[in-house]
Formats: sequence, C-alpha cells, structure tokens
Amino acid sequence: MNITRENTGDQTITLRMEITPDDYHEIVTKNLKDYQRKANIPGFRPGKVPFGMVKKMYGKAVMADEVNKLLSENLSSYMTDEKLDVLGNPLPNKEKTKPAQFVDGEIFEFYFDLGLAPDFTLNLGPELEIENYQILIDDKMVDGYIEDTRKRNGISTHPDAAGREDMISGEATELSADGLPIEGSEPKKIFLYIEKITDEKVKEKLISLKREEILVFNPIELFGSVEEAAKQLNLPADTLSKPRLTFSFKVTEITHIVPAELNTEFFNNVYPGDTIETEDDFRDRVRKDAAASFSGETDKLLFQNISKDLIENTTMNLPEEFLKRWLFEHDENKMSEEEIEQQYPSFSKSMKWQLIENKIIKENDIGVKEEEIRGYIRSYLLRQVSQEFVDPEMAKKYDSIVDAFMQNKEQVQKINDQLFDAKLMGLFKEKVTLKPVEISYEDFISLVSSSHDHEHDHHHDHHHDHDHDH
Repeated sequence: MNITRENTGDQTITLRMEITPDDYHEIVTKNLKDYQRKANIPGFRPGKVPFGMVKKMYGKAVMADEVNKLLSENLSSYMTDEKLDVLGNPLPNKEKTKPAQFVDGEIFEFYFDLGLAPDFTLNLGPELEIENYQILIDDKMVDGYIEDTRKRNGISTHPDAAGREDMISGEATELSADGLPIEGSEPKKIFLYIEKITDEKVKEKLISLKREEILVFNPIELFGSVEEAAKQLNLPADTLSKPRLTFSFKVTEITHIVPAELNTEFFNNVYPGDTIETEDDFRDRVRKDAAASFSGETDKLLFQNISKDLIENTTMNLPEEFLKRWLFEHDENKMSEEEIEQQYPSFSKSMKWQLIENKIIKENDIGVKEEEIRGYIRSYLLRQVSQEFVDPEMAKKYDSIVDAFMQNKEQVQKINDQLFDAKLMGLFKEKVTLKPVEISYEDFISLVSSSHDHEHDHHHDHHHDHDHDH
C-alpha cells in the first residue's frame, strides 16, 4: 500500500492511501474459495458451486470488507510508525475520495484528514505561584465538634417533657375532615429533632410536649412549606400537598442526650491509643483533625487553580476548524454547528488540559501499578485491624478478598484514578510555589461556589490506565 502525506495547515495533514490489486487480490481470492467450499446453494453439491458464481454473489462484499480492513490496519500502523500525536480521530475526506466500485483490478484512493497535537512549552516550576488556601479552625468550630462528639458519646435519658435539644418520637396518623383516623391508614413512626427545626414558633409548639400527649396539626402550617414538612416527617411531598391535610401525632417517647463529661475516659474513647489528659490537649488534637479533614477540599481547589493557570498561560495552537468538524461528525446527539460554536471554547480548554496533563505524565513518568491498587484495597480492609495481629492465615484470607475486589473493574478504575490524582497533586506541590492563605470555612465555601459558577472544571474526565506487572 502506498501512503503519502500532505500538510494542509499548521496542525493538520491529509493522508492519501492507495490500495492496488496487489494489496487485496490474494486475500479476496482466498476468502472467496472458502465461501466456495462452504456454500450451500440448491442444485449444487457442497463444495461444487462454480467459483464464478460465488464471485458474482459475494465478490463485492468480500472485497469491500478486505479493503476496509487494509485501510484500518495500515492507517493505524502508519500513525504509530510516524509517531503522529493525533487529536480526535482521522476524518474521511469525502470531497477527495471517489466512490469505490469494488470491481476486479480497481485501484482505490482514500483520503483522510488528521488533526495533530501541537508542540508547546510547559511552565511547571517555582515561577508558577498559586494561592494555597488553609481553612482557619476557629474556637467556634472546635466547640461545635466537641459538643457533637460529647453527644455521640453521651447517655440517653427519657424525660417526661420535651426540651430544646431533645428528640420526640411518635406515631402520626392522617385524619379525615371529621377529625377521625382515615380508615385503612397505618400510623407512621416519625422522629422530630427539635434543635434542627429553624422556626421558633414550631419549636415552641413541640417543646414541653409530654409522653402520650396528642398534637393535631396541618404539616404545611406547622413547618412552613411542603419541602420542610416532607423533610421533617419523612413523607412524600405529594402526600403532603393534599388540601386541608391534618395529622394527629401521639408522642410515644422523648429522648434527651446527656453529653459525656470532658475527662480522660472520654478523651481515650474518642482517640484510643493516644495519651490525652487535659482539655487543652484534647482541643489541640481536635483542631489538628479538623484541619486534616479539610485538606481534600482545599487540595481540590488548589488542583483546579493550578490547572486553570496552566491552561491560560500555556501557548498552544489547536486546529480549530478540524476539531469543530470532528465534534460535528462524532457527536452522538448531533449538535448543530451553532451549538458547536457556542461550546467550542469550553471543549478547547478541556482539550488543552488533556494535552498538558499527558505531557506532565510523560515527562514525570507518572503511573499507577497494579500492586499499588492492591495495597490500597488491603490497607482499607485492615484499617480497623491492627496489622501486627494479622496472622499468615488471616493475611491469605485478606489476599483472596483483594483478588475478588480486583474483578470489579469499575471500582478498580476509581481507585486507580484516585491514586493517580494523588500522585499528580504531589508533583504539583513539589514543583509549584504555594502561597499559604488563611481563610475561614464560610469564606472558603463562598470562594468555591463562585469558582464553580464562573469557571469550567478542567479536571480530567478520562481514565488513566495503571501499569500491569504480572
């Protein structure tokens, strides 16, 4: 096969692929003879059908099939041999390619347009300065965490009357217009956490309710909206939308949590294995844990800001017209040309990031090996188990669980991407100059919200293959 290449733009080429009878004649003849041996045609014994008849019946289809195979194989091997870094896929040039007749002796000419990835310089080093937000863990946040932890480790009591921080459980029954339970309706068990109710008037109605007391109420009037009533009563919104809907609520139990005392027993329950003896030491440990818990959120914003900076400040010429055409021809939903024009800026940013990321991967030899994925799964399984107490038999059992988990391709891919992202983040932190900026959690949330509103998230949405070391 003869393949010639013509440059048609800064980042586009057209390939001319010529297929002659020497390329296809032998394999087409062989396949037709196979058809001849297997053909079952009335009036002829198996294997005795004349070759001319077989050729007349199947010749064009067999030739078309083999020519397409030759095209696909040779196009792929040419791109590999020539080390062409192609954007999207080769597109058939319908203007230059003449319709094929698939007759004996025909010389085929096919033309394909290709978009090529541009060469570019990546400035990933100390000169790239990025703000690295660090969430301030203030006393209010620490107090809130400690209060929640004290309640989780507290003692349940059951007073006769409800207070501001109590939970009321009971049975709600829908009533008819005459105030009697609707026939056939089953009482529904519901739980009301008084401190989570924001409307003070509703709170006042619930506070001081006693066991066995009955409260008759309209859900929307009590909670202010269908949505809030649905949330508090755990009932479908359409049920609560009925006009003049009334429930009777019979209190069956009131639960009050007496928070755990701040003492060494409590400290050891929360952080087993640590030696924490004073409230100040406990608060310091809580502050440290809270800061660590936000690292995932701050790292995500840091990654987004680094990728945004690299996209905006990396000079890269993309073959715009080719990519628009590629989008038009390959879009399953068939966007209009006008829609492609509107979406192209966002698409080109994503394409730029993919090229930048691939360059970073290649230059820094970043990859995830299968054993790293297995190690991640193993450590997850052993998280609640002290490693030193795992005997050889138990280790074998865990390995068999890991083997089974590795069969779940979707979960393995998620872990692979997670480990990959961690490596990329580690490289960024190593290469880039990070400027620490302290920020309150509320301001950080506002910052993230505004960045989502105004910026496209350029984080890669394609999978990264891990290296197999079988």
